[in-house]
Amino acid sequence: MYIQSIFKQINGSKVAKEYRDELKSICNLNLRRNSKFNLMSILGALKTLKDVNYKDSLSIYIASEYGCVEDLLKVLEQINSEDSMLMPFDFLNVNTNNTGFLIAQALNTFGNNINITSEDFSFEKSFELAYFDFNTKDIKEILIGGVDESLEEIINHNSITHNLENAISQDGSSWLYINDKKENSIAKVKAFEFFTNLEELNSYLKVINYSIIGLNQYARKYQKELDINKDLIFDNQNNFYGTTSAGDIIDILNEKKESSIYISLDSKKRAYLFWFEKIK
Repeated sequence: MYIQSIFKQINGSKVAKEYRDELKSICNLNLRRNSKFNLMSILGALKTLKDVNYKDSLSIYIASEYGCVEDLLKVLEQINSEDSMLMPFDFLNVNTNNTGFLIAQALNTFGNNINITSEDFSFEKSFELAYFDFNTKDIKEILIGGVDESLEEIINHNSITHNLENAISQDGSSWLYINDKKENSIAKVKAFEFFTNLEELNSYLKVINYSIIGLNQYARKYQKELDINKDLIFDNQNNFYGTTSAGDIIDILNEKKESSIYISLDSKKRAYLFWFEKIK
């Protein structure tokens, strides 16, 4: 697997109209009534592939921790209000399963499109499926993204989400385009591994070499238990959103080190490890 193109857009909490206005010049779809989540996803996908000669069989994998948060809140308010009626488009916008279809329309592709959410590991699980499909099926061209809306407008959102460092929640849309061609690629996915506990992870870390290491919020919390070179830890950028690891990985790839790894832990100390190698 070779990473050919990357794109990351992290913003404070924008309104849907701002993303819709940005899309007008690069997308012919009528997106007037679409959710902010859909707009962020389509925008990120189009910008990632702006200068890429991709095939129409491209497969799309979308990861999201929270999905269409703003539209879900709107629908709940309509349901709970005696003076309001549930609007059809608001109801449809709660369904994140239509996002892949809309991206495929915007890109004119007909390959698989799949949305995945999994507590703490949404992007990791999406990447795992893409990795599996690439290595076991005839799928050699992949677009994978982590997209989430800011939660800052939700009262007490930190009490119901995992925000260990009390960071400001932002809008985030981060994407990687991957194929099987080494030429002109950014990096090779040398390995992608899952570990059920830290002992397994540390045993693996002892036998690999790396120039830089990124950690998600749980890995930073438990870094004293990790058998890593602390001097090589990458100072994470201000990427905090539902699928933060997608943005972190793009930052590490932009460092262009010979070998880089990224470790994601969850609350139960299960782990995923991404290992990238610079193309010489």
